This record gives sequence, C-alpha cells and structure tokens, in this order.
Amino acid sequence: MGLKANEVGEIGIIRRIAQILGSKYLGDDCAVLDNGVDYLVVTTDMLHRTTDFPREMSGEDIGWMSVAVSLSDVAAMGARPTGVVAAMGIPGETEMSFIEGIARGMRDCARAYGTEVVGGDTDQHAELTIVTTALGRVDKDKVKLRSGAKVGDLLCVTGYLGTPAAAYKVLIEGREAPEEDKKVLIDGFFRPKPRIEEGVRLSKYPEVTAMMDVSDGLGKSIFELSSSSHVGFLVDADRLPVREEAKKLAKDRGELLDMAICFGGEFELLFTMSPTGLDKVKDVEYTVIGRVVPEGLTLDDSGARRPITCRGYEHLRKKRDTMH
Repeated sequence: MGLKANEVGEIGIIRRIAQILGSKYLGDDCAVLDNGVDYLVVTTDMLHRTTDFPREMSGEDIGWMSVAVSLSDVAAMGARPTGVVAAMGIPGETEMSFIEGIARGMRDCARAYGTEVVGGDTDQHAELTIVTTALGRVDKDKVKLRSGAKVGDLLCVTGYLGTPAAAYKVLIEGREAPEEDKKVLIDGFFRPKPRIEEGVRLSKYPEVTAMMDVSDGLGKSIFELSSSSHVGFLVDADRLPVREEAKKLAKDRGELLDMAICFGGEFELLFTMSPTGLDKVKDVEYTVIGRVVPEGLTLDDSGARRPITCRGYEHLRKKRDTMH
C-alpha cells in the first residue's frame, strides 16, 4: 500500500507535483509571466462547502470570499487585478436564489477592488465547489516575491491576526461574546478584505524585500517564507496585532497566540523590510512583529523562546471531511 493524500498533506503534495512539473513559475502566491512591458501574474484557488464555507455563510458571503482569496494572492505580488474567472460545481438540489447570491457576492468583491468577473464555467457536482482564477499586472521592477528576505530585515504584517479564529469559536464552538463583538469578528471572517492598495503601495519600495499573504495562517506563511528565502524568523508574541474583540474571547494567552498564529483566514500581507524602510514606508498601516534571523522559526513570548511548529490550515490532513 502506498502513501495516501491525507498522510502527505497539502504541502507535501504540492512539493511532489512541483517536482514533476518542473516549472520555474511555481513557489510564489502567483505565477509571474513576462508580458512585454510588465509582468502578468496569475493565481488559482479552490474552495469547498465542506472545508471552507461554514453553514452560516450566505450565498453573497461565499461569492465574496471566493473572489477575495484569489485577489489576496494578486495583492501579495504588488500587482493590480485585471480580471477574475470563476468556475462553480453546483449540487443539483441547490436553490437558484442561493446561486444568484454567490454570483452577486463575486461581482461585488471584484468591483470593490477595481476589476470584474470576466467569465467561467458551471457544472453539476456532489459538493458546492468554487474555483477562481485572478490575473493582475505589475511593473517589472516592482513585483514582490517570497525569496528576497535577508537576515536583519524586519518582519511585518498589515491589519490584524486571529479574527477568523475568534469568529470560528463564536460560530462553531458556541463561545459567548457581546453581539457587537460577534458582528465585528464574523464580518472579518466572512467578508475578508484583500489588501490590493497596500500591496501596490508596498511594491514601490525597494526596502520591501519579500511578500506573501497569510490566508493559511502566520505559522504556515513564515514557514513558506523561510523555505523560499533560506532564512529563519524570530517573532515577538507581544507585538502580534489582535483585535480587542478577539482578545476578550480568548480563554488564556496560549489560546490567543494559537488563534493569531495557527488558524489562518486573515488575508493580510506578510512582508519583510530593511530597517531603513521604517522611515520611508508611511502610506501603509502595518505592524513590525519580528525580524529575519539566519535559521529557525522561533516565538519570543516575553523572553521565553520556543519553536513555532504549527503550519496553519492545511487541506488533506484530516482523516475525513466534516461539515463546519
């Protein structure tokens, strides 16, 4: 008997497929193709009802998230989106009003970030499955990859970490929270906001040396940055930006750090920057959460250091699929 997919996991499967394909375009949030005057960036994402869309999501929420996940990859390259293509596998018993809601959500997300859904495909499928492909363009001297981080650089992130994890605890685990807190958390989970403008602004600065999005969690993201740049990271737990609504929900500091590092779903930009960039990058709100070191992935929790071992959300690690 050979290895099964859920024994290898998503990361292992991707590595094996990459070895077979042998393409120079693999390894970043998007493939980067020479478009003559600039670069064309291309990314594809697949989402499923079972693993990606909690039952509480409306059709509009699902459509929005499906487009946002691919636009976030475009943002990570410093590119501006030029179009989205979407394919839907739809169970036959799905109500048309729900399908129309998905389409409206896709449209609204694309338009909110200056682009549109330009085509796609539909067929019948046992489970609601949505695949989105986003395209973008970026000047050749501004594209940001995962491979440029250097020892001594600062590790930075836009926005907040841990919001989707907190929303999950409210929705799925039934954790109690004030109604106004629930609204903030769930909106952050169901309607993620890809950082297109922030990515374009950061792309202008040569001091920004590497960039990716953190949709699969901070732990997995720094692991992938580490692998691409052949460096390590020291993360300062006290600097991790977490919303007050999420902080209040956490049972203890250990759970709070797990929410911020291991869950994912934030759609924020994680980037490394030369210390000289602190005085130059003024048009993007971000938090310095650590620095690049020669090796290792380490969390400094008020002086106590330990390895960061979680790899965020990874498909094909579960023994069976369960509905959220």
